Amino acid sequence: MKQPLPTITLGRTGLVVTRLGVGGAYATSPDLYRAALECGVNYVDTARSYHGGEDERYIGQAIRGLRERLVIATKTLGRTADDAWRDLEASLRALGTDYIDIWQLHYLNTQAEREQVLGPGGAMEAALRAREEGLIRFVGVTGHVWSEVGKAVATGLFDTVLCWYNCAMREPEQEIFPAARSHGVGVVIMNATRSGKLLQGRGAPPAADFYRYVLSHPAVHLALMGLRDLALFRSVALALAERDVLSPVERHALEEYGQRLRAAGKLELTP
Repeated sequence: MKQPLPTITLGRTGLVVTRLGVGGAYATSPDLYRAALECGVNYVDTARSYHGGEDERYIGQAIRGLRERLVIATKTLGRTADDAWRDLEASLRALGTDYIDIWQLHYLNTQAEREQVLGPGGAMEAALRAREEGLIRFVGVTGHVWSEVGKAVATGLFDTVLCWYNCAMREPEQEIFPAARSHGVGVVIMNATRSGKLLQGRGAPPAADFYRYVLSHPAVHLALMGLRDLALFRSVALALAERDVLSPVERHALEEYGQRLRAAGKLELTP
């Protein structure tokens, strides 16, 4: 019998999630999402903006008959309440569901964006209304600028955060994780391999070790992996089912490897 993926409670949400989740934007058909779900993951992340809404539609088809055992997260780039609400309605239709588990205010990379979504008439008003009406369960924040994302987390208004973190990019350890732990925020990680770039260095460790690295941090709950390569996704899922963390010695070795690649300019910070 195949060993299941380890699970964890996603911060204050109380949701029980697998430590590996499926990241959206890369699958080209519902079949790829179904194949990923067959690996035992229960967390699926997408966004209204991915492929003009096609990504949500693929996921909606893939999760038919499975919805109640899954945690579905999507995102809005809407900054006003009206724009965000339109995104939410479109997401619900595309995903074929009555509710979204985690609705994320996407790409909050500047003070101006944060102040707009949290201010009068901002997207957070739509999120609070949607939660009251049962259309969403929890509200998350995402972004690529660690300092700005950290400020959003520090407000205590968000239930989850999605950010970059890997063995070469450790800034979240100071700029995001402390506030997340203080507020019980669920931490979801993207870019554990820096879009595959960390797999390309000389003497690169196994792919699964980069996921084990981020999952070893006590603030981190789960890591996302996009479906660029289904065979790689399957192999990482199988490896994490056997072991999902690294020893301190193994972590240090990965940090040294990551530092070398970053110092050599192999891991540019732009998305």
